[in-house]
Amino acid sequence: MKKKICFVTHSNPNFLGGVSLFHKNLIKYIKKEYKNLEITWIYFGAGNKKYSKGNINYLEIKSSKIEFLKNYINNLKLINIFKKNEFNIINYGGGFWTYFYKKKNNQEIVHPFHGTVYYFNKNHFKQFGWFKKILFSPLLPLSWISERPHKKMDKIICVSEKVKKQVEKLYGKRKNVVVIRTGVDLKNFKARNKIKVKEKLKLEKNKTYGLYVGGGGYWTKGLDRAINLSEELYKLNKKFRLLIIGPEYKKVKHLLNKKSVIYLQNVPREKMPKYYSASEMFFCMSRYEGGAPTLVVSEAMASGCLLVCSKDSKQEIVENMKNSIVIKKFNEEDAKKILNIYNNEKAKKRIIKHSMETIKNLSLDKWGKTYSGVLIK
Repeated sequence: MKKKICFVTHSNPNFLGGVSLFHKNLIKYIKKEYKNLEITWIYFGAGNKKYSKGNINYLEIKSSKIEFLKNYINNLKLINIFKKNEFNIINYGGGFWTYFYKKKNNQEIVHPFHGTVYYFNKNHFKQFGWFKKILFSPLLPLSWISERPHKKMDKIICVSEKVKKQVEKLYGKRKNVVVIRTGVDLKNFKARNKIKVKEKLKLEKNKTYGLYVGGGGYWTKGLDRAINLSEELYKLNKKFRLLIIGPEYKKVKHLLNKKSVIYLQNVPREKMPKYYSASEMFFCMSRYEGGAPTLVVSEAMASGCLLVCSKDSKQEIVENMKNSIVIKKFNEEDAKKILNIYNNEKAKKRIIKHSMETIKNLSLDKWGKTYSGVLIK
């Protein structure tokens, strides 16, 4: 009889990045190496439906439309799903459902931490005035409760030492915690001839391209920062353009009306390596990140982009002036700093070389083997 494993995400499996892409890569490896597993992917969406594709069972759960209570209502729905199905392994991060779910015999629950909601919220509280701090103050205790690693958790997997330390500060040290940094597909994400790739993508050969990949929310990936910085770079170099891939147009259209910005909608995943290869720079402007590195940063490093990171994203393998440029102001001063390094061929090549050497240690296969070994053994 096949062992049954279940993965749960809040985002759709077709989403280009984030946790969905993380799970796609992991499931792809597991399918190849473990033939005795029945894999189910549960996610929240617009409706309730079941379907199978590529030997994977998909279960879409209709997400609650009550924004304030969405997380709690969705968690109650998960409890019912887990009661009705005989999963041997449940891989799901976050949520208070473990408080009320009675774990079955011969069942393991694995909690992957891509970051802690508590520290995510705390980080953003710094930017609030006193009124907003009072208004949103319940978020901190609620986020502590909802993501507390319950005793039922058999294993906790953190994507970085930073996240592990945050988990231990919040909930105390545990023996069942391991750190596994996220891997990257080094076969697809690699340095290519930029001129040839630009021609294939119909990008102007004489332009200098920066790349932003991710959501557009203020609290997450820092799109506003990337655009502000791109405008400063454009003032100094009229050939500069920022390619934006990932955010939903209706949510970010108010930010896009800039001379420096090229918004690319619905880029297929198979084309993504070419956009990385065509870009001279990659911007990670996040206000908080758990990953060290995040998947998009590792893809950019493997592709030979000059990596530019915000200081508060705090990605452990990123070192200023060694394998990246770390900035914190996103203004003219930072734009000048970036261009000075970019125009200095020796300094630029040195940073990119170190960046590519750093990421070689995080191949997708090595990561998949390590992660699945902890998850399935």
